[in-house]
Amino acid sequence: MNRRDEANKVICELNACLNLLNSANDADPKSNILNYMRCKIYDLYLINNLETGQEFISQANKKSFPAQSGQTFTKQELAKYNGKNGMPAYVAVDGIVYDVSNSAAWGAATHFGLSAGNDLTTQFASCHAGQPILQKLPQIGKMINEQSESSQR
Repeated sequence: MNRRDEANKVICELNACLNLLNSANDADPKSNILNYMRCKIYDLYLINNLETGQEFISQANKKSFPAQSGQTFTKQELAKYNGKNGMPAYVAVDGIVYDVSNSAAWGAATHFGLSAGNDLTTQFASCHAGQPILQKLPQIGKMINEQSESSQR
């Protein structure tokens, strides 16, 4: 599928969402539909920024190191890296911590209502599963379970 076809598919999905949004009466379904639409808008952004239809890996990722050799983070430690007060902006997905500080999609350390400094595995899976987004981000380290860390002491 070429970029134009992909973009047209996403636009059709957005139009269907608008129809659903118009007919939804409760706040929860409306919120879910809006979140889905935000994901689809971001998909359009990604489609528009792919080079000649090929998925590319950013220069930043080429400079990153494997998560196995990186730093380890607990949930509380990751929370410090929220992009505020001079701190970099990190997020975790599937146990890997990524630096989103220089990502245009993460301006002000937020992305469609999500904040840096958190494990966003569930949110990522609901919006971007199967997309090469994470390949473009530097890997900083990995998440560890606080219980397993305290049992090692």
